[in-house]
Amino acid sequence: MKVADISFSYDEGITTEEHLLQQHYTITGWVEALQKQGVEIVVLKRFSKESSFKRNTVQHHFIKDFFGGRLRPWHIPIKFLNKIKNLHVDVVHIHGFMFPVQVLLLKLLLSPKTILILQHHGGNPPKGIKGYLYGMMNSAADGFFFTTMQQGKEWFEKKQLSKIMPVMEGSNNFVSCKKSAAGEIIQLKGNPIFLWVGRLDNNKDPLTVLTGFEMLAKKYPTISLYMVYGDDNLLKAVKHKIDSSMTLSKSVHLLGNIPHNELQAYYNSADYFILGSHHEGSGYALSEALACGCIPIVTNIPSFTMMTDNARLGALWQTGNSQSFMEASITAMKKDIQIESKACTDFFETHLSFDAIASTAIMHYQKAIHRHS
Repeated sequence: MKVADISFSYDEGITTEEHLLQQHYTITGWVEALQKQGVEIVVLKRFSKESSFKRNTVQHHFIKDFFGGRLRPWHIPIKFLNKIKNLHVDVVHIHGFMFPVQVLLLKLLLSPKTILILQHHGGNPPKGIKGYLYGMMNSAADGFFFTTMQQGKEWFEKKQLSKIMPVMEGSNNFVSCKKSAAGEIIQLKGNPIFLWVGRLDNNKDPLTVLTGFEMLAKKYPTISLYMVYGDDNLLKAVKHKIDSSMTLSKSVHLLGNIPHNELQAYYNSADYFILGSHHEGSGYALSEALACGCIPIVTNIPSFTMMTDNARLGALWQTGNSQSFMEASITAMKKDIQIESKACTDFFETHLSFDAIASTAIMHYQKAIHRHS
């Protein structure tokens, strides 16, 4: 089986191919796992210059792009499309739903035998004219990768549901280690230690989490919460919330932005991972936490439910409900922490690791090819 893994996206701030692959690490590891499992994989990306090379046995093509930015509906990257066509692959795996016109043109160029798979990377179904274009694109595709079936059902009519193929959006290479080893790198204090890794925005909902954590900290005065974040739209409100409470001022520590390659030590130093997300395409931070054995206390949304083995790991709580967060935290804390931590790493390896999602993807590719033949 030969598969082309492509993306129409373009980042003007990235100037080297290696930097681009590092930025796309969640996909880079996936295609390498596919290659390892017998798929001939070719990666194509729009870029500022032309180059081709193999990295860890995977062939990469960087196509110099005339438009040099986000594709508008009237932008037709002919060179990029022709390169894909001339590869003569069995499957074209396209990341994102954002380029309906370009996908439709690619479909016209490809051999009728070539399977077209679109992978969802977040976002909701559009409406109006844009929704009409998306509908045409979706009709042309042979399959859709979503983290869960439920997410896919939000996009499609009943007649297209058979095309939905659940598979995790991406993975990571983090590994679990003893807390004593992680503690040699960073010093986190508290018993137990809670960790937040996520934006400070309305979707992640840090204010609801802090309200619930304040109630929890009054019951368990030795606990602590460390918050790692990049985007900080609600930082002012978060600081005000913490400063207005003696309990939170004592137990919550704002760490700000931490380089991604340093996060593994934080996950391994913490006992519990928390987020208040109202919706997610998947949950990369949760995936990293599970890989390190950090027990999840996250919201009951489709992707998180799947990623916690249908709520078997840690505990789930209702979005926007601080009381529910506190109760879920107590539920998780009553479980044997060593057994639960090991269950998290085991589930990650068998369901969420690069090798695991590559195996699932191959199964879906084969299913789509069989259905198309």
